This record gives sequence, structure tokens and C-alpha cells, in this order.
Amino acid sequence: MEFTKSEALTFGLELEFQIVNEATGRLSPSSLAIWNALSEREDLARFSLEATLSTMEINSSVHTSADAMFAQVHALAVHIRQIAKAAGLDIRGGGTQIAQFWNDRVMAPTPRAKELESKFGFLPKRFSTYGMHVHIGMPTGDDAIRVANVLQALSPLLIAMTAASPYLQLSDTGFAAARPLETLMYPHGGPMPELRDWAHFEEVTEELFSTDLASSLKDIYWDVRPKPEFGTVEIRVFDTPLCVKKAVAMAAFSRACASLALHGQLRMASKTQPASAQRVSRFLACKEGMGAVLYNPIAGEWVPARQWMGQIFEMLKHQPTYAVDVSQLKFLENLMREQQDHETMRTAWTEVQANNPNPEDIAWSLPKYSSEICKLLT
Repeated sequence: MEFTKSEALTFGLELEFQIVNEATGRLSPSSLAIWNALSEREDLARFSLEATLSTMEINSSVHTSADAMFAQVHALAVHIRQIAKAAGLDIRGGGTQIAQFWNDRVMAPTPRAKELESKFGFLPKRFSTYGMHVHIGMPTGDDAIRVANVLQALSPLLIAMTAASPYLQLSDTGFAAARPLETLMYPHGGPMPELRDWAHFEEVTEELFSTDLASSLKDIYWDVRPKPEFGTVEIRVFDTPLCVKKAVAMAAFSRACASLALHGQLRMASKTQPASAQRVSRFLACKEGMGAVLYNPIAGEWVPARQWMGQIFEMLKHQPTYAVDVSQLKFLENLMREQQDHETMRTAWTEVQANNPNPEDIAWSLPKYSSEICKLLT
């Protein structure tokens, strides 16, 4: 498997947005209508359909600065939101939607969606959740593996920082981020195994491809994975944030962490890790968000998430991308001291329900709650 060399630390962003009906506040299987309205645009490649029809994805081009990325991604989000609003719909962030039931989801009429349903049955509908993916350019395959190992080690913290999926099926899940639990259902989902080098990655993936369940890297749902055709490392573990600016700032944070790893400033601890620590840490990040105590496998210790994040922010100031992305990184550092997305979602639902003349009437609350969350996006 050939790794396509790309310019080190360039980066791109994919954002999956929920399409909701303004009148009902529920997910709407309307991505084809939005797609058709986009069909005349020269930059159609910046948009894509997903496996189910209540999702619309935007994809940035390759960037060298977070400010330029924000300008592009914000404009793309505003445009699809305008199209949606004209049809009585809206676009919003968040990793799950409060009235999201897997059996209500409608699969897209695409070859990929049909393949997924054939292989995995109801799981693609269950995994009709909303995530953010960040691609970071790497010069070689071995560099990609070395950096991917470090980013996988950081993934519990990344989950905690973007936790935005507390609700599902009209219920509070008890988690800050329920969405990252869904990948664990897949045979090739969850944390990327620690890999020695590119040759080891090829060995592992060939073993996976020998089954009928994985025919390409698209079928391997690791939290972090190399993307050899792009020459990148892809981080897949984030919930889609409620606002575009946080999404871009998290992309800047991710590439700064990748820069530390690429330049040897973040390395895995040499001592043997506790067997279940990474998996337990991931679970705790999903459960408690930034209130969790997480395992830092780079230092080989358990540490409060906010303390770990603070240590990394200090380290980020001493690597090459900091000066380029300083405004976005400072924005994120300040934002992480405020109410987090899952807390915002719970507060909004509590307030809407408090004003509901009949709290049992969910149909009254959903559009009002949805409107509150939608307006945070742009």
C-alpha cells in the first residue's frame, strides 16, 4: 500500500451536520434536496452525501492556516443553511439529535450506503451520528504511523473536548459524548492498535482485508487512521461541535498536537501501559467529558482532563504552527473554560421543558429546543 507524500502539517476538515425540520424539531431525510440545490456550484466537491439522508457533510480544501480554513468552512455552512431554511429546514451541530431513533433513519441511494447496509445490517443506521474528521499532512508513511500512535493516545482528551452527544431517543444517555460509543459496535472500530511502522500497518490491514467485513480503509473505523491516498493522518473521534468556530479551532489544536509528535516533542511512554487503561480512559471521556480523570499514556499517569489539556496548551506554544494559528488556539483555550457543548445542550433542553405548559408534550418542546441549538452553528 503506497503512502502519498503530502506537505507536512497541512490540514483539512470534514464536518457532518444534522438536517432538521424547523416545524417538528426532528431529523429530516432531506439531503438529496439540498444536494440538488448545490448541483450548479463550482465547488460541489466541498459537499457530500452520507450514508443516511438526514446528514449533510462539508469538506474544506487543504489549508496551511486555521484562519483561512474558518473563512471557507463558515461560508460553506452558511450557504447550506440558507438552502435548508428556504425549504423549512435547518442545519445544526452536535454529535446526536435528541429525537434520533435508528429505525427512523433512511439510507441514501448510493452504492456505498447499500454496501454498508449489506455488510452491517442495522448498524449504519445506529451510527447515523454526526462527527468531525481532521486530516493532517504527513511526509512519509512511517511518520504517519508515529504521529497516529500519539494522536490515538490523545483521543480520550479529544473526545472530552468536543463532547456534544448527551441525548438519544428522547432520553438523556448519562454521557457527555454517547456518539463515540457507536464505533465500538463494529468489528474494526474503536482505538487504533499501537503500530510499529508502515510495514506493520500494512500487515494489520491485510489481515483485516482478508475478511469479508473490510475491503478498504473506509471499513476500518478506528479513532485515528492513516489515509494513504491523501498522505494524511485522519482523526475521527470528535463529535461535531455546536459552532463552526470551535470545529476549526479543534482542527488547529489537532494539527499542533501532530506537529509536536512529528518533531518528537510528544512521544509514547517507554514503560508498559496498563492493559485496559486506554479503553477505560476513552469510556470515562465519553461519560464525564472535561470533568473526567483520564489516562495519559504519554506520561504514563492518570490526570484530570483539564490539567492534561492545560499541559498540552503550554507545549503547543513551542511548535511551528502556533504562530500561524494563534488566534484560533487562544479562542479554544478560552472557550474550554466556559460551559461545554453537552452542558449547553442539557441547559437548553431543561429551560425549554421548564417553559412547556405540558412537559409530557414533547412535540411542543422539540422545535423550540432545536431552534436554540441551530442558531449556535454560525
